Amino acid sequence: MPRNQHTQYYTVILNQCLRELFQEKPEVVALQFIARQRIEYNKTGSLVKVFTQCATSSSIEKSGERLVLENRQQFYIFVKGDGDFTRFASDALRNAPRSHGKRKISCTEITQIVFIKTHKTASTTTNSIIQRFGYNRSLAFALPKKGHHFDEQQPFSHGKLQYQRPPSNQSAHFNIIASHMTYNRPELDKVIPNATYITIIRSPVQRFESAFSFFEYASKFDLNEGENALKEFMKEPDKYVTKLRGRKSFLLRNGMSVILGFDHRFHDNDSAINEMIDRLDRELDLVLISDYFDESLVLLKNALCWKLDDLLYISKFIRTDIKRYPISKSVAKMILKWNKADVKLYEHFNKTFWKKVHSYGADFYKDVREYRTRLQEFQEDCVEMNTTEPKSGRVYVPLMKANASAECRLALIDNAHFHDMLKQEAKENYNLIKHHTLLMQTKNTSHSSFPHKG
Repeated sequence: MPRNQHTQYYTVILNQCLRELFQEKPEVVALQFIARQRIEYNKTGSLVKVFTQCATSSSIEKSGERLVLENRQQFYIFVKGDGDFTRFASDALRNAPRSHGKRKISCTEITQIVFIKTHKTASTTTNSIIQRFGYNRSLAFALPKKGHHFDEQQPFSHGKLQYQRPPSNQSAHFNIIASHMTYNRPELDKVIPNATYITIIRSPVQRFESAFSFFEYASKFDLNEGENALKEFMKEPDKYVTKLRGRKSFLLRNGMSVILGFDHRFHDNDSAINEMIDRLDRELDLVLISDYFDESLVLLKNALCWKLDDLLYISKFIRTDIKRYPISKSVAKMILKWNKADVKLYEHFNKTFWKKVHSYGADFYKDVREYRTRLQEFQEDCVEMNTTEPKSGRVYVPLMKANASAECRLALIDNAHFHDMLKQEAKENYNLIKHHTLLMQTKNTSHSSFPHKG
């Protein structure tokens, strides 16, 4: 079949699939791919059958070409190879508006989650939301064996795990991984199969200033704080970086991109940067932006089919003013130039973020207002508003009310203590299971010692 006939044929198939999905006829505005095999399609099949058929019998290859479908909105889907129409259907359902006229589209709560935790991007707050969600549902967490970070100097490896609740059997998988790590999709797929992949990024200038302050780079470089250490550093950043070793050395420059799998040897390589962004655009389901945090959480609620109360949070680790550096236009320009990969990363996903907002539909800002109202109520119930207590010389934490609920207290647990709590529960669960197994073995042995009648 000639390629243009292939295109017409698949246009019909995709129109039918989306008609089943949205109960109305969509318009395909762009459709470019190479077809290798006909899709046998049952026109009378249900939505599930439609996408099952597409997933099991299709053979479609798209070499990075973008497929743009429009149904009163645009959403971008990458089809990578055989069987990926299952992913296509899942993404379409998650990215679709929640209603069309009076018709509501139901969805299923997502519990398989990989959260790639970047530094100084509100990732700790986001992580606490995900952890609380999983804890309240007794989901299984994949955790580092030591501490609360995986080794960020190496791509993530599934061999470096400890988990909170043992899966029910040897074939069971974990549900959530959300600790600091360096993104490595093939290895993460082994731990959390069929997961929704999420990360969060921040405006590169503000993120860099925050990281420079939080990790106390000035003292590591023997820079005088009173002379604006950040400005002094940015005059000759490469000279100072060579003095660093270990994890903090490669996280200083293009810190978001490096955590997302970018090879830090290619900071100035445009081709490598573009390749990273294309890969992440294909592989990540949702990229949140901390500069628009509440808006991001409304998108997250939509993508994961969670309830409003699942997304409530209490900000922890509020940075003191004395730990903030002034940023002039000239310093900001130097930061942007030195963090080229992070700048391109942010620019790309900032665009896709607002496309998702547009795709959400007319109710988006109403949902944001509703969320902020509920968030304020939750925070007022939990903490003394506008009152903090020192956590260290660098940050303050909110002061919890004496009568705060268990949910409030769970929301205020920091990442390190949450890991400790999960690991302790894992140990207790293991001992309980071991004790129960020994009791059963003893019981069976004692029963078998009695003589049989007859």
